[in-house]
Amino acid sequence: MPQIQHDAQLSIEMAKEICMLQRNERGKQARQYFIQLEKDWNSPELVMARALKMANSRIGSLEERTVHLEQKIEKDKPKVLFADAVSTSQNTILIGDLAKILRQNGVEMGPNRLFQWLRENGYLIKQKGSSYNMPTQKSMELGLFKIKETCVTHSDGHTSINRTPKVTGKGQVYLLNKILKRQCKQTEIAE
Repeated sequence: MPQIQHDAQLSIEMAKEICMLQRNERGKQARQYFIQLEKDWNSPELVMARALKMANSRIGSLEERTVHLEQKIEKDKPKVLFADAVSTSQNTILIGDLAKILRQNGVEMGPNRLFQWLRENGYLIKQKGSSYNMPTQKSMELGLFKIKETCVTHSDGHTSINRTPKVTGKGQVYLLNKILKRQCKQTEIAE
């Protein structure tokens, strides 16, 4: 009756262990081979060669990223110059005008929702009364708003002062970035 043979798979570690356990000439050769292999692998020259190879690959990827960043900087230069010009501008705009700018940048938010967002996020006072929709102390300290005061003379002769919050150049850039980042996060969550 023929003998049945079975094939088996060994891991490299197991094959190495079996070879090194043999008490014959082939086992001795295997032990010497593995000892020499380990010496070579751990020699200062080979360790340094591997380290240099790794360093070169990292430098290559860093150089690629640097080139990519330099290209992005060049591409974004006009936007940065414009943002700098707006943020240092002494001109202010109404909150309704900021809503129009947002709409031009793809944010579906009209003046009413913008006022609501500004109140909910602590930029405008939400307490009803004479200070309603006026900038909070925090937003004034950040330089996001200015208050325009207008003296109005009524038909009966008395005068009153109207106060209107206006967004500074710095506020325009700051609020646009805040709202656009919020919209990007909401888009990522929706996807």
